[in-house]
Amino acid sequence: MRHIKYILTSFVAFAFLNLQSAKAQVRQLTMENAVKLAIDKNRDLQVATLETSKASQKVQEAQGYALPTVAASAQYLYYFNKQVSFLPGSFVGLGDDQLAMFRVGGSNAFLGGVAISQPLFQASVRSGIKVAQIDGLATDQALAEVRATVVTDVKKAYLDVLITQEQLRLQQQSIARNEQALKDARSLLAQGRASRVDTLRAYVTLENLRPTLIQLTNRIGITKTVLKRTVGLDEREEVDLQDSLRYDDALFVSPGTDAFLDAVQARPEVRRLALVEQLNRAQIALQVAEKKPKLSAIGLVQSQSQANNFRLGDYQWPVSSYLGLQVNVPIFTGFRMNSRVQQVRITRQQSETQLANLKEIVRAQVKISLANVQEARLRISTQQQTIAVAELGYRITRDRWKQGIASRLELTDAELSLTQAKSNYLQAVYDYLTATVELDKVLGRIG
Repeated sequence: MRHIKYILTSFVAFAFLNLQSAKAQVRQLTMENAVKLAIDKNRDLQVATLETSKASQKVQEAQGYALPTVAASAQYLYYFNKQVSFLPGSFVGLGDDQLAMFRVGGSNAFLGGVAISQPLFQASVRSGIKVAQIDGLATDQALAEVRATVVTDVKKAYLDVLITQEQLRLQQQSIARNEQALKDARSLLAQGRASRVDTLRAYVTLENLRPTLIQLTNRIGITKTVLKRTVGLDEREEVDLQDSLRYDDALFVSPGTDAFLDAVQARPEVRRLALVEQLNRAQIALQVAEKKPKLSAIGLVQSQSQANNFRLGDYQWPVSSYLGLQVNVPIFTGFRMNSRVQQVRITRQQSETQLANLKEIVRAQVKISLANVQEARLRISTQQQTIAVAELGYRITRDRWKQGIASRLELTDAELSLTQAKSNYLQAVYDYLTATVELDKVLGRIG
C-alpha cells in the first residue's frame, strides 16, 4: 500500500511539474512585442533584408570595374607532331617558287604569364556605379515597404484574435443570461406562474447559442495561427495576448491639413518609384556610355620553353613582356545599343506613369482611411449610448417578466437587443483600431 501511495504521489508531482512547465512555455504577447518579433523573425522581411545585402554587393561589383584586372595563366602542350615552319626554298637550294618545310621546337611546351589591364577612360564604369547606388537606395525603400506591410498585418492579426476573444466573452455572457432565464422559468413553472411553453422556449433559445460558442472557440485558434505565422513564430508555440480591445480616442494622432502631401513624402512605395525613375535615367546614360571609346592600359609578362624531355632544370625560360595602351571604339553593333537605349526610355516612361498613378492612389487611400476612422468613432459614440439603453431595457423587461407582466418573447427580444448592442460596439471599436492601423500605413507613419 505504501508503495502504491508513493507511486501515486510521484505521478501527481510529475504531472504538476509538467503542467507548470507547459504554462511556462506560453509566450505572453503584447502588440508591441508582436511587432518587434515580426521585424526579427518574419520571413518576408528576412528575404527583403537579404535583397538589400545583395544590392550593396552590386555596388561593390560596379566599383570593381574601375580597378585593374590581373590574370595569371599557365599552359602545357605535348606535340605528337612538332610544329611546322615554312621558309623560302632559296634558303636550302630550292627554287624561288618553292617552300621548304621544317619541324621545329620540342615535344613538350610550357607557357606561363601574367596579364594586367587597367581602365583609364571608360564612361560606362561611372554610369554603372551610379546605377548600382540608385538601385541600392530603391532596394532600401522596398525593404521599408515590406516592413510597413508586415507591421500592419501583424497588428491586424493581433486585433483579429482580440475581437474573436471578446465575441466569445459576449457569447458566454449571453449564455449566462439565458441560463438564468431558464432557471427562472423553471422556478416560475414550479410556482404555477409561468407556462411550460415559456420554459421550453427558454431552453431552445439557450441551446441555439451553444454552437456559436464552439465556432468562436475554434476561430480563436485559427486567428492565433494566422498571428503566429505572420509574426514568424513556430506553429506549436502557445501565445497569450496581453492587450485588450479598448477604445481610447486620446491615443489617436490626427493628421495635418496637408495629409496627402505628408503621405507622398513619407510613403516608401512613392520614394521607391521615384528612385526607380532616377534609376531608369541613369540606365539611359549607361547605355549611351557604351557607345563611347574605351581606353585601357595593358601589360603582359610571360615565359615559355620547349624540350623533348622532362628535365625541367635544363630548360631555358626566356621572358618577354610589354606595356601599352588599348583603345576600343564601337563602330557598328547591329543597332543593338540603340534598341537598348529605346527600351530603357520606354521603361522610364512607364515608371513616370506608375508614379503619377500611385500618387492618385495615395490621395484616395488617405481620404478613405480618414473617412473610415471618423465613421468608426461616430459608431462608437452611438453604440455606447445604445448599450446603456439596452441594459436598462433588459433589466426592466426581466423584472416585468418575473412579475408576470411581460411575455417570454419580450424578454428574449430584450436579451438579443442587449447582446447585439454590445456586439455592435465591439465591432465599432475593432473597426476603429483597424482603421487607425491602416491610416498609419497610408500616411507612412510606420518606420
